[in-house]
Amino acid sequence: MVWANVINALLGIWFVVAPFALGFQDRPTPMWASLIGGAVLFVLAAWAALDKQARLQAWVQYVNGLVAIWFIVFTYVFGNVADVAYLRWTTVLGGLIALGLSAWLAFGALPKEAKA
Repeated sequence: MVWANVINALLGIWFVVAPFALGFQDRPTPMWASLIGGAVLFVLAAWAALDKQARLQAWVQYVNGLVAIWFIVFTYVFGNVADVAYLRWTTVLGGLIALGLSAWLAFGALPKEAKA
């Protein structure tokens, strides 16, 4: 399922750009959390989108799922982000989308694709 990995890669790019686009680059801890998490999500999802062997590795989707959970949780860990509604909703919604796609790939699509 290349399209799901492409969407996760695009979400990774968004999380790298988000601190600057949404103006929280002056908050170093959440900024770095977004940059590092976004980079991990982008690299793994892009790798899975471009390489069939990587796409069949379940651990790639597990790591992407953990990064997605991090995005859902980190707005509440860093109170100085949770107080701004659009930052909170951006990270939570992006994290939920990435988590849903990663879970679907890891537990639904990949087992079927591996059998085929």
